[in-house]
Amino acid sequence: MFKYYLKKTLRNRGFLFWSLIFPLALMTFMKIAFGGLYDMQNSIDPMKAVIVDNGSGAFSENFISLMDQLSDKSGDNYYFDLTTYEDLDEAKASLEEKENEVLFEITDEDTINIYLMPGHSVTSSCVSKAVCDSYMRNYQFLMDAFTMDPEGARKILDNMADGISYTKEKENAFSSDPDSYSWYYYSTLVMGIFLSATSGVEIVSDLRADVSSEAMRLSVSSSNKSRMMINSFLARFIPSIVIVLIQLTVMHYAIGVSMGNEIGKLILFVISCIMFSLGFGVICGLLFKGSANTRGNKTTAVVMISVFLSGEMTSQLPGVFEKYFPIINDINPATLMNMAFYRFTVCGDDLGFYMNIGKITGLSVLFLLIGIFALRREKYASL
Repeated sequence: MFKYYLKKTLRNRGFLFWSLIFPLALMTFMKIAFGGLYDMQNSIDPMKAVIVDNGSGAFSENFISLMDQLSDKSGDNYYFDLTTYEDLDEAKASLEEKENEVLFEITDEDTINIYLMPGHSVTSSCVSKAVCDSYMRNYQFLMDAFTMDPEGARKILDNMADGISYTKEKENAFSSDPDSYSWYYYSTLVMGIFLSATSGVEIVSDLRADVSSEAMRLSVSSSNKSRMMINSFLARFIPSIVIVLIQLTVMHYAIGVSMGNEIGKLILFVISCIMFSLGFGVICGLLFKGSANTRGNKTTAVVMISVFLSGEMTSQLPGVFEKYFPIINDINPATLMNMAFYRFTVCGDDLGFYMNIGKITGLSVLFLLIGIFALRREKYASL
């Protein structure tokens, strides 16, 4: 019986298209459309900068040393393409002629004036201001420290020179680079999993005599109804597992989307979501009327509405709902699955992940129990 149901599943072109081909095609189009866009938007090209040193002493020397570090092409913090000018007017002229983008003037009052070329970018103004503000704060802090505790200030300088840090970032705060565009890939994967609900509808059509002629013949057979249900479920569950593994492989190796760093959670997520999708399809198959195709089409419509509300087209949509109508996120299946996946692949949020998986698993068990109870009664009620 399992072999029969498995062949039937694999011959279902609609199931294979919506669960496997359509999500992969959509991911491919997204890769073409905005692949690498996140890195482009968040990268900082080195800015042509010029320094005019009208200062003296430690303030001037330390700032020039800092700028030399930020201009080191071999380092990780290569932000400026630095040039030194002796004359301030000449340096300002280079801004007007757009030969340089940023001008730092070190004054004899231990301050730094910033000049920007006409039509400068927002990035250049923000980065140059941040560098100067940070330097001024640190310099003032050290001067105050030398005044109050010279020995302690020297230890701070020695530690800074040795690269010693007294702060420690939280490990696994992010499981991967928080690329905002990854949401669309995750949502597309969830959409493919959720479309397995149409296969859940087929479980109902396999066993309800009022839906298909095959089920009518099986209803009067001597086959054990519980065994038929298990075989029908496994014949849909196993292909769905294989399909998701194919999609995950393509996402990770061909498209370069992070899958997180914990394989156990990934397996738990896949199994839970497929069980939920099949269970959801069983419930839709029981509730909707008409032929198997009609019930499948209605289920597809419900799934696509859920996927849209989860942010498949607009990633900001769940955030809007969370602010004004949080109940929508709480009851929308696609959002629960999306957030579970996002929380462990990107955020490393164990509590949030397990809470979402708990909801999904609980609903899966409920749906499948309802399906088992309803379908076991169909042997005689449907005739």
